[in-house]
Amino acid sequence: MNKINRFLLIYMVVITTLCGYMCYVAFYQKDTSQDKLVHQVQSTIIKEQTTKEQEETSKKKKTTYGLALRDGSLVILNNQTKEIFEYTDLTKNDLPDEVHQMLKEKKKFHSVEEVYHFLESYSS
Repeated sequence: MNKINRFLLIYMVVITTLCGYMCYVAFYQKDTSQDKLVHQVQSTIIKEQTTKEQEETSKKKKTTYGLALRDGSLVILNNQTKEIFEYTDLTKNDLPDEVHQMLKEKKKFHSVEEVYHFLESYSS
């Protein structure tokens, strides 16, 4: 009887160890594949975010401004959206011929500061 008990004990230990090992392998492989998938999704999201940031910065860089006459007043236009960016106090009669020529040529300014600097030079 003692030999049978030893055999059953060894049999139970071996079977338990094999079951534990199989469960470990099964769950470990699922976690590994899921981690790979999560890593792929994260890298895709990061690529999309950097692409969006680059597009936004390129849009900001492409924004130019121009001047135009509307209802007898000089206005600053956003050339990208063609909307009035800001109204000025300068009227058509206040502007020298150089500015009228520049308006016909539709000169572009690369920043708002550049437009303000230009207007300050003619308004003073």
